[in-house]
This record gives sequence, C-alpha cells and structure tokens, in this order.
Amino acid sequence: MKSNNEWRSIARKAFALLETGDWAGAVKLFRQALASEETVAELYAGLGEALAEGGESQKALDAYLKAHQLAPEDVESLFALGDLYFEMDKDDLALECYGRLVSHPEEAGEALARMGMVHAGREEYQQALNLLEQASRLDPQSAFVLNGLGEVYVALGQQKRALEAWRKASRIDPEDPHIMLNLGELQYDMGEPAAAERLYRQALELDEELPEVHLALGNLMLSQGRERQALNHYRRFLDLEKGQDARDLIKEVSAVVEELEAELGRGSKK
Repeated sequence: MKSNNEWRSIARKAFALLETGDWAGAVKLFRQALASEETVAELYAGLGEALAEGGESQKALDAYLKAHQLAPEDVESLFALGDLYFEMDKDDLALECYGRLVSHPEEAGEALARMGMVHAGREEYQQALNLLEQASRLDPQSAFVLNGLGEVYVALGQQKRALEAWRKASRIDPEDPHIMLNLGELQYDMGEPAAAERLYRQALELDEELPEVHLALGNLMLSQGRERQALNHYRRFLDLEKGQDARDLIKEVSAVVEELEAELGRGSKK
C-alpha cells in the first residue's frame, strides 16, 4: 500500500495529464492513486473527466457517481454529472442534477442556463427561453448564458436578437471559438458570406482543430464555387471529427469529398 505522500504525488501527475489531454495516461494514474486511497471524491471526479474525454461515457458515469456519493454537495461533481447525463440523452437525470444547484446562489445562473439548454435540446424552446432569461438576470455578463440565448433565439426565428446576444457574448469572451462560429453561421444565414468567412477564420485562429469550423468553411466555399478550398476544409473536418454521434454527417461529407476529388481530377486532365 502506498503512503499518503505517494498517492498524492500520483494524483498530481494525473491531474497534470488531464491538462495536457493525455486521457489514457490520466486514467491509469488515477486508478493507481485510487488503489491506495478509495475515499477521495476528487480522485473519482478526475477519473470521470478523463474517461469522459476519452469517450468512455458509462465508465465515466460510474466514476462521477462514486465522487457524488463521497461528496454529495460538491458543485463540480453535480455539474459534471448533469453534463454527462445530458450527453447520454438522459435529460431528466441531467435536469435533476442542475436543479439541485439552483439553490446555490453562486451557481444558480449557470444551473438555470444548463437546464435551459436541456429543454432546447428537446425543442421545448419557450421553456428554454424562460430559463435562460432567468439565468441572464442573475448573471448578465455570462458569455455562456448569452451563447445559449442566441441558440434559442435562432430556433425561435429571432435572428436580430440572436445577433445581439452573440455579439455581446463575443465581447465578454473573445477567446471562445464556438461563439465566433455561431456568429458566422448566423451571418451566413442572413446573407452576409464575407462577414461569415471572417468570423469562421477568427474561430480557426482560436482553435484550428475545431471540426465544425472546417465544415462551415467547406460549405461556404463550395457555395461560392471555390471547390479546391472547400475540399481542403472537408478533408480537415474528416481528419478531426471522430464523434460517434457524427457518423451520418461523416458519411455525407465523405461522399462530397469523393465527388469533389473526382471532379477536380477530371478538370486537371483537360
């Protein structure tokens, strides 16, 4: 059995690996630490995060549930549990976790916002809007809340309000590529492709490995007849997108890539 200092040292290394994105390495070290000390909620929460990031949702859920059992009032574990339930399409359980956080004054805004996004995922947009507006009143400077509001406004056909929400969100958090992507997609839908492309490129500067941005740029360029540039972005999308829930989209993009490769290949032979 490892000493108290030994498992703490292993845990520090595991959390460091989480920061670098070495999920498998972090899982291995968290399990080593837990073999010596099974009563530390933070270790199970770290293991849950590493497993979730590595795509092992059920094992991650088991780890988060153990963390929650050991520290039932821990805010981070409740948020993590809610997020994982939401990703696993267990909406009622996600709402239950977030609902428990509404009574925490410092967390109420974010909890209400996440509840709103669960309802938006169910296409219950009016209920989602009510929750997000409550969240915005509690935390008017939250880019997360404003981003959620923008998504719901778009779903309700309120493009101008979505534009206002996302522009404000981008001023509060100019380092969030997802907000830039949302703004770009809205500008494209509003008939402003040049503005959309600028925003997509800003998003790429923030995170070159975000597959959705490459897909958006591919679609924009294809619509403008810029086939070779579109092909490059579609290929990059396929390199980056590995999500199981994106399998149908991957097939569609793969088919477009094949068509473009054939078309451009024919053109080069003329």
